[in-house]
Amino acid sequence: MSDKEIIFYGPSVEKNRTKLQYVHHVMCLSLGVAAGVLSLESFMGFVFYAAGMTATNLGFVAVCCHGKPRQFFRFPLQEVFWDGIQSNIAGYIMMWCLVYALVK
Repeated sequence: MSDKEIIFYGPSVEKNRTKLQYVHHVMCLSLGVAAGVLSLESFMGFVFYAAGMTATNLGFVAVCCHGKPRQFFRFPLQEVFWDGIQSNIAGYIMMWCLVYALVK
């Protein structure tokens, strides 16, 4: 084992992942509401989602991980950025369409 290798405690990693998933769920629904209120359509709605989730993830890394996500997640790029954007798109689209229909 090298000096640079990080040993992870399973329950702590799972708690970090749960906290991150909560932030992702709340933000995808909030971004969907915002996109509907702004009456975004088509490509601009997806750009808005990608930009909003990227900003959310960067904020999470800065505030909750103190800028060092490698200490809190085994695969930080995949767990923080990719999984959050990919797994919450359905909730975003649902809220986006609902609020858009209510506004129009």
